[in-house]
Amino acid sequence: MTLKFQNEIGYFISTEEYFNSISKTGEGQFTINPDLFKIFSPYSMRRYFMKKKITGVDTNIGSSSFISDIKDKEVSEIKAKYLKIAKYLKDQGLLKKGEKIPNTVALNCAEKVYSKSNVNIVKNAIGSNIGPATIRTLQDSKFFFPENCIFYSKDISEINVQLLDKKFDLILLDPPWWNKYIRRKRKKSPDAYNMMYNTDLKSIPIEKMLTETGIVVVWCTNSSQHLHDLTQNIFPKWGVKFVAKWYWVKITTLGDPICEFSEPPGKQPFEQIIFGYRNPSKCLPDSGKLLISVPSAIHSSKPPLVEVIQNLLPENPQCLEIFARYLLPNWTSYGNEVLKFQNECLYLSQ
Repeated sequence: MTLKFQNEIGYFISTEEYFNSISKTGEGQFTINPDLFKIFSPYSMRRYFMKKKITGVDTNIGSSSFISDIKDKEVSEIKAKYLKIAKYLKDQGLLKKGEKIPNTVALNCAEKVYSKSNVNIVKNAIGSNIGPATIRTLQDSKFFFPENCIFYSKDISEINVQLLDKKFDLILLDPPWWNKYIRRKRKKSPDAYNMMYNTDLKSIPIEKMLTETGIVVVWCTNSSQHLHDLTQNIFPKWGVKFVAKWYWVKITTLGDPICEFSEPPGKQPFEQIIFGYRNPSKCLPDSGKLLISVPSAIHSSKPPLVEVIQNLLPENPQCLEIFARYLLPNWTSYGNEVLKFQNECLYLSQ
């Protein structure tokens, strides 16, 4: 089960268990490589810069690359909620025990995934798997497809044409927010992604693709400028109203935050999840909830929200993820790297 714990202030989920739960195919059981989740120690700025200087490898596991300008009071409230949930998780034995050893295994595994998945990225393709989960070969590489999934490996500029007249109850976005750090990194590494200005994000025709009672969920950085533009400029253009904000708190397998809760403008061990509704109803998410999980060592990889938002959706909802880099069962996924992390290099066969 992906959802390991929930109460009035938050959730604890296992991304690793979720992907394992959807990966049984006619060819056998495939499991996501557990080494990707062997995050035993908090992220250290000193270790990060030392290793990057020596090896050129980005060891930034899960912690936001954006300098945070979130307010002191908000950080304190998030930390207090996290401590309450973390204590319960430890008391109930839901966290692992052990030493805070280096995250070398996870980092090395991620580097291997990057090198292999970058070799054969499927571009300019449309496809689907209508039926049980399966493994298929594309361009001399094998890819895992969960059940009943649809994908568009297309540039965002084509979305209006590709999804013309399609409507969705939920649209999830993980935008490549503009960031000077990523801009510098892109000059040195093929693993960095293209970024978008907020005006470009606003131009995506979400308003044409959302049902009359639809929900928009957006992963947002801790930048006040991004949050302001999203809620005050982008959401109104998309025809939705801001109704709630959650926080994804990233922890080690032992339950420590992936980096310290810092005084602003320091980096934080959390990112924001923003909810917008076209026609707010009685079924609204409570603002301020925490989503706690161990992040994958793959940079910027987000946990699946399937189980924690299903009560907000109608029966058999039509769901779309934009800027997707992995596929979900019963979802439509859109992005120019939509199959990147469906590559066999992430999975182990049994």
